[in-house]
Amino acid sequence: MEMLLSRVGSLLYGMRFTMLFFYVGLVAIIFGILGKFLLETYKLMSTLLFGDLEKIDLIIKVLELVDMTMVAQLVWVVALAGVSLFVTTGHFDKKDMKKPDWLDHVNTYNLKLKLAFAIISISGVHALKTYLSGDLTLENIQIVTMVAVIHFTFVLSAIGISFAERLTREKT
Repeated sequence: MEMLLSRVGSLLYGMRFTMLFFYVGLVAIIFGILGKFLLETYKLMSTLLFGDLEKIDLIIKVLELVDMTMVAQLVWVVALAGVSLFVTTGHFDKKDMKKPDWLDHVNTYNLKLKLAFAIISISGVHALKTYLSGDLTLENIQIVTMVAVIHFTFVLSAIGISFAERLTREKT
């Protein structure tokens, strides 16, 4: 039985490299977001220089670019921290590659909190964009209210994650 458990454990440990396919997929998504970001930036600059754009439309377009940037950062943090936590840290042994300082302090709890706060930030930008882009009709007020409730739910979730982790740390 011990030998079987040892082999299963070795197999599972060896399979950690299969996670690289997921992280490579996340990198591909980052490049996709970059392409969309560059296209939207080009359109915005073209409209700013040669077209007519209302101030509120400019603010909304800029918020969309900020939103894309924050989503790309979120995906990057997940990919980099995931590879470092679950696959390998050997790629930082090279002299020409500096490991980000925050990566030394990342564990699964810190990663969950970073993700929660990134989602809150993205949700906040989206809520502001929704608020700014709507007229004061009953339907738009309901949409803004729904977005605000969802944003508040994300905030409560992050507080809950933090509280639960603190409780488990105090007991150990």
